[in-house]
Amino acid sequence: MPETIKLDATQTTDIEKAASLLLAGHLVAMPTETVYGLAADASNEQAVRKVFEAKQRPVGHPLIVHVASPERIRYWVDRVPEAAEKLINTFWPGPLTLLLPKKSDVSDFITGGNPGVAVRMPAHPATVATMEKLGRDLVAPSANPYGRISPTTAEHVLGGLSGKIAAVLDGGDCSVGIESTIVDLTGETPVIARPGQISQSDIEACLGITLAPGKGASQVVPGSVKRHYQPVTPTVGVATDQFARLLPEITPSGERIGVIWWQSAPGELASESIMLSADPNEYSRMLYTAMHSMDQANVDRIVIELPPRESRWLAVHDRLGRACTEQFG
Repeated sequence: MPETIKLDATQTTDIEKAASLLLAGHLVAMPTETVYGLAADASNEQAVRKVFEAKQRPVGHPLIVHVASPERIRYWVDRVPEAAEKLINTFWPGPLTLLLPKKSDVSDFITGGNPGVAVRMPAHPATVATMEKLGRDLVAPSANPYGRISPTTAEHVLGGLSGKIAAVLDGGDCSVGIESTIVDLTGETPVIARPGQISQSDIEACLGITLAPGKGASQVVPGSVKRHYQPVTPTVGVATDQFARLLPEITPSGERIGVIWWQSAPGELASESIMLSADPNEYSRMLYTAMHSMDQANVDRIVIELPPRESRWLAVHDRLGRACTEQFG
């Protein structure tokens, strides 16, 4: 494949170019408020297959369909329950994905052969404009090699997929920084299948119900594998109350250590260090960027100071639990 071209999301001609590439069956990385997605025309099964090839993603792992308006979900969804309508009216466009009963003709390459299809309306204007110009919906998993850190800049995309995709539409840094919340609405009661910025309390407030704790999704959803979002560099998580004590013990002599922290400054033990915010949303926005930076910093090991074990940090802990090869505390 020719070199991946970089398009400017602020230029109408570049949005038109992205749409024309997608219409021709090519792959284009697109900015969303969560992470950059690897987009393909969802109605073109050959294009959808290319997503799996470019990412080296296992076939059978479901994809999310991105739509430009709530009305577009009727092409994919068999029925829209009242709970879905409430969530759409409250949170779309935004970082919320709904798992709903699929129409019978929806490709198994999109759903992984499951009875539900995941749909969302992203909040990034350039991606919505591209879909409107295309006149079709997109599948758009994270634009990175399967299992690795999700991209939050166009440069992250090029670092992992340059030469494997036609283009990346550069829309700047993602404002949310982690993947969307997924709510499973295929059963009798809603279930949070993947935590994200929109929290359980947000969902409960919208629907006026209390969600059953610990209940799992009815099917496999994107981002649910045990090891995911991982740097190439071995990565360890350490709780704040053990950080000062354990950091010297897990820092072998002669190794260069990169530390991502939010409260406990690592001092001279760190060859490289990045401080993140004590605010969950700001921490989330910067997490993948920090992980990418450390992965490129020529360190032997990455150590991440884990945030508090509180409900508002649930989505961050979900991502770190999959990114770290080991955790302490």
